[in-house]
Amino acid sequence: MSKEKKETENTQPARPWLGLLAASTIVVIWSGWLVTSRAGVQSTLTVYDLLAFRFGIASLFALPFVLYAKPWRHMTFQQLWVTTAVIGLPYSLIIFSAFHDAPAAHGAVFMNGMLPTLIMVLGYIMFREKPTSQHILGAILIIIGASFAAFGIAGFDVSTTWFGDLLFVAAGSLFAVYMILNRVWHLSVTQIWLCGSVLNAIMFLPIYFLFLPSGISETPMDHLWFQMGYQGIVPNIIGLVLISVAVRNVGPSVTAALMSGVPGVGAFLAYIFLGETPTWLGVISLMILTPGIIISSLPSLRNARTPGLTNPR
Repeated sequence: MSKEKKETENTQPARPWLGLLAASTIVVIWSGWLVTSRAGVQSTLTVYDLLAFRFGIASLFALPFVLYAKPWRHMTFQQLWVTTAVIGLPYSLIIFSAFHDAPAAHGAVFMNGMLPTLIMVLGYIMFREKPTSQHILGAILIIIGASFAAFGIAGFDVSTTWFGDLLFVAAGSLFAVYMILNRVWHLSVTQIWLCGSVLNAIMFLPIYFLFLPSGISETPMDHLWFQMGYQGIVPNIIGLVLISVAVRNVGPSVTAALMSGVPGVGAFLAYIFLGETPTWLGVISLMILTPGIIISSLPSLRNARTPGLTNPR
Protein backbone atom coordinates (compact mmCIF):
# COMPACT_ATOMS: atom_id res chain seq x y z
CA MET A 1 0.00 0.00 0.00
CA SER A 2 1.41 3.37 -0.99
CA LYS A 3 1.89 6.23 1.44
CA GLU A 4 -0.69 8.26 -0.45
CA LYS A 5 -3.28 5.50 -0.21
CA LYS A 6 -2.58 5.02 3.48
CA GLU A 7 -3.04 8.73 4.12
CA THR A 8 -6.29 8.71 2.14
CA GLU A 9 -7.66 5.87 4.28
CA ASN A 10 -6.65 7.65 7.47
CA THR A 11 -8.44 10.86 6.48
CA GLN A 12 -11.71 9.37 5.26
CA PRO A 13 -14.71 11.11 6.84
CA ALA A 14 -16.32 9.40 9.79
CA ARG A 15 -19.56 7.51 9.21
CA PRO A 16 -21.34 7.43 12.58
CA TRP A 17 -24.09 5.11 11.34
CA LEU A 18 -21.50 2.49 10.38
CA GLY A 19 -19.70 2.82 13.70
CA LEU A 20 -22.94 2.48 15.66
CA LEU A 21 -23.94 -0.57 13.62
CA ALA A 22 -20.56 -2.20 14.22
CA ALA A 23 -20.59 -1.42 17.95
CA SER A 24 -24.16 -2.69 18.34
CA THR A 25 -23.19 -5.95 16.62
CA ILE A 26 -20.22 -6.28 18.96
CA VAL A 27 -22.53 -6.07 21.97
CA VAL A 28 -24.44 -9.15 20.76
CA ILE A 29 -21.22 -11.00 19.85
CA TRP A 30 -19.52 -10.26 23.18
CA SER A 31 -22.62 -11.21 25.16
CA GLY A 32 -22.57 -14.62 23.48
CA TRP A 33 -18.80 -14.94 23.80
CA LEU A 34 -18.88 -14.40 27.57
CA VAL A 35 -21.38 -17.22 28.01
CA THR A 36 -19.54 -19.47 25.54
CA SER A 37 -16.18 -18.94 27.23
CA ARG A 38 -17.59 -19.56 30.70
CA ALA A 39 -19.09 -22.83 29.42
CA GLY A 40 -15.76 -23.73 27.84
CA VAL A 41 -13.66 -23.37 30.98
CA GLN A 42 -16.27 -25.29 33.00
CA SER A 43 -16.11 -28.22 30.58
CA THR A 44 -13.34 -30.79 30.19
CA LEU A 45 -11.50 -28.39 27.88
CA THR A 46 -8.51 -26.60 29.35
CA VAL A 47 -7.78 -22.89 29.08
CA TYR A 48 -4.97 -23.85 26.71
CA ASP A 49 -7.40 -25.68 24.42
CA LEU A 50 -9.51 -22.53 24.15
CA LEU A 51 -6.42 -20.44 23.40
CA ALA A 52 -5.39 -22.92 20.71
CA PHE A 53 -8.83 -22.65 19.11
CA ARG A 54 -8.74 -18.85 19.29
CA PHE A 55 -5.36 -18.44 17.66
CA GLY A 56 -4.96 -21.60 15.58
CA ILE A 57 -8.30 -21.70 13.78
CA ALA A 58 -8.35 -17.94 13.27
CA SER A 59 -4.85 -18.13 11.77
CA LEU A 60 -5.92 -20.74 9.22
CA PHE A 61 -8.46 -18.24 7.95
CA ALA A 62 -6.30 -15.12 8.24
CA LEU A 63 -2.93 -16.40 7.00
CA PRO A 64 -3.63 -16.24 3.22
CA PHE A 65 -4.85 -12.65 3.51
CA VAL A 66 -1.92 -11.67 5.73
CA LEU A 67 0.67 -13.20 3.38
CA TYR A 68 -0.91 -11.44 0.42
CA ALA A 69 -1.17 -8.00 2.06
CA LYS A 70 2.12 -8.16 4.04
CA PRO A 71 0.74 -5.72 6.64
CA TRP A 72 3.91 -5.81 8.76
CA ARG A 73 5.60 -3.57 6.19
CA HIS A 74 3.49 -0.63 7.37
CA MET A 75 4.00 -1.18 11.11
CA THR A 76 6.83 -0.21 13.43
CA PHE A 77 8.31 -2.81 15.78
CA GLN A 78 6.50 -1.15 18.69
CA GLN A 79 3.14 -1.16 16.93
CA LEU A 80 3.57 -4.80 15.94
CA TRP A 81 4.35 -6.23 19.36
CA VAL A 82 2.23 -3.93 21.52
CA THR A 83 -0.82 -4.76 19.41
CA THR A 84 0.06 -8.46 19.52
CA ALA A 85 0.21 -8.32 23.33
CA VAL A 86 -2.94 -6.31 24.10
CA ILE A 87 -5.25 -8.46 21.93
CA GLY A 88 -3.29 -11.70 21.99
CA LEU A 89 -1.94 -14.23 24.44
CA PRO A 90 -1.66 -12.03 27.60
CA TYR A 91 -5.20 -10.67 27.17
CA SER A 92 -6.73 -14.05 26.33
CA LEU A 93 -4.92 -15.94 29.08
CA ILE A 94 -6.05 -13.38 31.67
CA ILE A 95 -9.68 -13.47 30.63
CA PHE A 96 -9.95 -17.26 30.30
CA SER A 97 -8.31 -17.61 33.72
CA ALA A 98 -10.86 -15.15 35.13
CA PHE A 99 -13.72 -17.41 34.04
CA HIS A 100 -12.39 -20.08 36.41
CA ASP A 101 -13.02 -17.84 39.43
CA ALA A 102 -15.97 -15.65 38.43
CA PRO A 103 -19.21 -16.07 36.43
CA ALA A 104 -19.84 -14.58 33.01
CA ALA A 105 -22.11 -11.90 34.54
CA HIS A 106 -19.14 -10.56 36.49
CA GLY A 107 -17.13 -10.43 33.27
CA ALA A 108 -19.87 -8.34 31.68
CA VAL A 109 -19.65 -5.86 34.57
CA PHE A 110 -15.95 -5.72 35.42
CA MET A 111 -14.73 -5.88 31.80
CA ASN A 112 -17.40 -4.43 29.53
CA GLY A 113 -19.15 -2.28 32.12
CA MET A 114 -15.86 -0.69 33.17
CA LEU A 115 -14.72 0.10 29.62
CA PRO A 116 -16.00 3.72 29.50
CA THR A 117 -14.22 4.52 32.77
CA LEU A 118 -11.04 2.74 31.65
CA ILE A 119 -11.07 4.66 28.36
CA MET A 120 -11.40 7.96 30.24
CA VAL A 121 -8.58 7.11 32.66
CA LEU A 122 -6.23 5.84 29.95
CA GLY A 123 -7.09 8.78 27.72
CA TYR A 124 -5.98 11.14 30.46
CA ILE A 125 -2.82 9.15 31.29
CA MET A 126 -1.73 8.67 27.68
CA PHE A 127 -2.91 11.91 26.07
CA ARG A 128 -3.90 14.23 28.95
CA GLU A 129 -7.42 14.38 27.51
CA LYS A 130 -9.77 15.44 30.30
CA PRO A 131 -13.22 13.81 30.26
CA THR A 132 -16.26 16.05 30.09
CA SER A 133 -18.83 16.15 32.87
CA GLN A 134 -21.25 14.36 30.53
CA HIS A 135 -18.84 11.45 30.05
CA ILE A 136 -18.21 11.21 33.79
CA LEU A 137 -21.97 11.15 34.49
CA GLY A 138 -22.49 8.58 31.74
CA ALA A 139 -19.72 6.35 33.11
CA ILE A 140 -21.20 6.50 36.62
CA LEU A 141 -24.65 5.52 35.35
CA ILE A 142 -23.15 2.70 33.29
CA ILE A 143 -21.26 1.24 36.26
CA ILE A 144 -24.37 1.42 38.45
CA GLY A 145 -26.57 -0.10 35.76
CA ALA A 146 -24.10 -2.88 34.99
CA SER A 147 -23.87 -3.71 38.70
CA PHE A 148 -27.67 -3.98 38.94
CA ALA A 149 -27.57 -6.30 35.93
CA ALA A 150 -25.08 -8.58 37.67
CA PHE A 151 -27.24 -8.67 40.80
CA GLY A 152 -30.24 -9.56 38.67
CA ILE A 153 -28.55 -12.29 36.63
CA ALA A 154 -26.30 -14.22 38.96
CA GLY A 155 -25.91 -12.50 42.30
CA PHE A 156 -22.98 -10.35 43.12
CA ASP A 157 -21.06 -12.02 45.92
CA VAL A 158 -17.47 -10.95 45.27
CA SER A 159 -16.15 -12.56 48.46
CA THR A 160 -15.34 -15.74 46.54
CA THR A 161 -14.83 -14.25 43.06
CA TRP A 162 -12.67 -11.20 43.77
CA PHE A 163 -9.57 -12.62 42.08
CA GLY A 164 -11.47 -13.41 38.89
CA ASP A 165 -13.09 -9.97 39.03
CA LEU A 166 -9.64 -8.34 39.24
CA LEU A 167 -8.55 -10.38 36.24
CA PHE A 168 -11.60 -9.12 34.32
CA VAL A 169 -10.59 -5.53 35.11
CA ALA A 170 -7.04 -6.28 33.93
CA ALA A 171 -8.36 -7.77 30.69
CA GLY A 172 -10.65 -4.78 30.22
CA SER A 173 -7.68 -2.45 30.66
CA LEU A 174 -5.73 -4.23 27.93
CA PHE A 175 -8.75 -4.10 25.64
CA ALA A 176 -9.19 -0.39 26.33
CA VAL A 177 -5.56 0.15 25.30
CA TYR A 178 -6.27 -1.74 22.07
CA MET A 179 -9.29 0.45 21.32
CA ILE A 180 -7.27 3.63 21.85
CA LEU A 181 -4.25 2.45 19.85
CA ASN A 182 -6.49 1.19 17.06
CA ARG A 183 -7.85 4.72 16.75
CA VAL A 184 -4.41 6.36 16.95
CA TRP A 185 -2.53 3.93 14.69
CA HIS A 186 -5.36 3.30 12.17
CA LEU A 187 -4.83 -0.47 12.19
CA SER A 188 -6.00 -2.23 9.04
CA VAL A 189 -7.94 -5.52 8.94
CA THR A 190 -4.89 -7.56 7.96
CA GLN A 191 -2.76 -5.85 10.62
CA ILE A 192 -5.37 -6.85 13.23
CA TRP A 193 -5.40 -10.43 11.94
CA LEU A 194 -1.60 -10.55 11.86
CA CYS A 195 -1.25 -9.38 15.47
CA GLY A 196 -4.38 -10.91 16.95
CA SER A 197 -4.12 -14.35 15.36
CA VAL A 198 -1.08 -15.25 13.27
CA LEU A 199 1.79 -14.04 15.49
CA ASN A 200 0.12 -15.39 18.62
CA ALA A 201 -0.42 -18.75 16.94
CA ILE A 202 3.25 -18.90 15.95
CA MET A 203 4.31 -18.23 19.55
CA PHE A 204 1.72 -20.32 21.39
CA LEU A 205 0.87 -23.42 19.34
CA PRO A 206 4.33 -25.12 19.51
CA ILE A 207 4.30 -24.75 23.32
CA TYR A 208 0.71 -26.00 23.46
CA PHE A 209 1.34 -29.14 21.40
CA LEU A 210 4.58 -30.03 23.21
CA PHE A 211 4.00 -29.16 26.85
CA LEU A 212 0.48 -28.07 27.83
CA PRO A 213 -2.42 -30.27 29.03
CA SER A 214 -5.47 -30.79 26.85
CA GLY A 215 -8.98 -32.07 27.47
CA ILE A 216 -10.07 -32.38 23.86
CA SER A 217 -10.26 -36.19 23.93
CA GLU A 218 -12.71 -36.12 26.86
CA THR A 219 -14.97 -33.42 25.40
CA PRO A 220 -18.29 -34.28 23.69
CA MET A 221 -18.09 -33.64 19.96
CA ASP A 222 -21.00 -31.20 19.79
CA HIS A 223 -19.48 -28.97 22.47
CA LEU A 224 -16.03 -29.32 20.93
CA TRP A 225 -17.18 -28.22 17.47
CA PHE A 226 -19.15 -25.33 18.94
CA GLN A 227 -16.17 -24.04 20.93
CA MET A 228 -13.83 -24.45 17.96
CA GLY A 229 -16.17 -22.53 15.68
CA TYR A 230 -17.06 -19.73 18.08
CA GLN A 231 -13.64 -19.23 19.68
CA GLY A 232 -11.80 -19.65 16.38
CA ILE A 233 -13.80 -17.30 14.20
CA VAL A 234 -16.02 -14.91 16.16
CA PRO A 235 -13.63 -13.01 18.52
CA ASN A 236 -10.49 -12.57 16.39
CA ILE A 237 -11.76 -12.66 12.83
CA ILE A 238 -15.07 -10.82 13.26
CA GLY A 239 -15.08 -9.10 16.66
CA LEU A 240 -11.73 -7.29 16.54
CA VAL A 241 -12.44 -6.01 13.03
CA LEU A 242 -15.83 -4.65 14.10
CA ILE A 243 -14.12 -2.92 17.02
CA SER A 244 -11.79 -1.26 14.51
CA VAL A 245 -14.72 -0.11 12.37
CA ALA A 246 -16.50 1.27 15.43
CA VAL A 247 -13.58 3.22 16.91
CA ARG A 248 -12.72 4.74 13.53
CA ASN A 249 -16.22 6.04 12.99
CA VAL A 250 -17.55 6.93 16.45
CA GLY A 251 -14.40 6.86 18.59
CA PRO A 252 -13.27 4.66 21.51
CA SER A 253 -15.48 6.36 24.10
CA VAL A 254 -18.74 5.81 22.22
CA THR A 255 -17.73 2.24 21.34
CA ALA A 256 -16.92 1.53 25.00
CA ALA A 257 -20.22 3.08 26.10
CA LEU A 258 -22.19 0.84 23.75
CA MET A 259 -20.20 -2.26 24.75
CA SER A 260 -21.05 -1.54 28.38
CA GLY A 261 -24.59 -2.58 27.48
CA VAL A 262 -23.47 -6.23 27.40
CA PRO A 263 -24.89 -7.04 30.90
CA GLY A 264 -28.33 -5.78 29.94
CA VAL A 265 -28.26 -7.42 26.52
CA GLY A 266 -27.15 -10.67 28.11
CA ALA A 267 -30.19 -10.63 30.37
CA PHE A 268 -32.45 -9.93 27.38
CA LEU A 269 -30.92 -12.76 25.33
CA ALA A 270 -31.30 -15.12 28.28
CA TYR A 271 -34.99 -14.22 28.41
CA ILE A 272 -35.48 -14.74 24.66
CA PHE A 273 -33.48 -17.93 24.14
CA LEU A 274 -33.36 -19.57 27.57
CA GLY A 275 -36.67 -18.47 29.05
CA GLU A 276 -34.95 -16.87 32.04
CA THR A 277 -37.32 -14.17 33.34
CA PRO A 278 -35.38 -11.03 34.27
CA THR A 279 -35.62 -9.91 37.88
CA TRP A 280 -36.68 -6.41 38.88
CA LEU A 281 -33.00 -5.62 39.34
CA GLY A 282 -32.39 -6.59 35.72
CA VAL A 283 -35.18 -4.29 34.55
CA ILE A 284 -33.79 -1.42 36.65
CA SER A 285 -30.34 -2.02 35.17
CA LEU A 286 -31.67 -1.45 31.65
CA MET A 287 -33.39 1.74 32.79
CA ILE A 288 -30.08 3.03 34.17
CA LEU A 289 -27.77 1.69 31.46
CA THR A 290 -29.75 3.20 28.58
CA PRO A 291 -29.44 6.88 29.60
CA GLY A 292 -25.83 6.27 30.67
CA ILE A 293 -24.95 4.98 27.21
CA ILE A 294 -26.84 7.84 25.53
CA ILE A 295 -25.16 10.48 27.70
CA SER A 296 -21.72 8.99 26.99
CA SER A 297 -22.34 8.77 23.25
CA LEU A 298 -24.20 11.89 22.16
CA PRO A 299 -21.46 14.51 22.71
CA SER A 300 -19.10 12.57 20.47
CA LEU A 301 -21.69 12.00 17.78
CA ARG A 302 -22.54 15.70 17.67
CA ASN A 303 -18.89 16.61 17.13
CA ALA A 304 -17.79 13.70 14.98
CA ARG A 305 -15.29 15.83 13.08
CA THR A 306 -13.46 17.07 16.16
CA PRO A 307 -10.21 15.19 16.96
CA GLY A 308 -9.84 13.29 20.21
CA LEU A 309 -10.47 9.96 21.89
CA THR A 310 -14.15 10.75 22.34
CA ASN A 311 -14.49 11.52 18.63
CA PRO A 312 -13.50 9.49 15.58
CA ARG A 313 -11.52 12.22 13.82
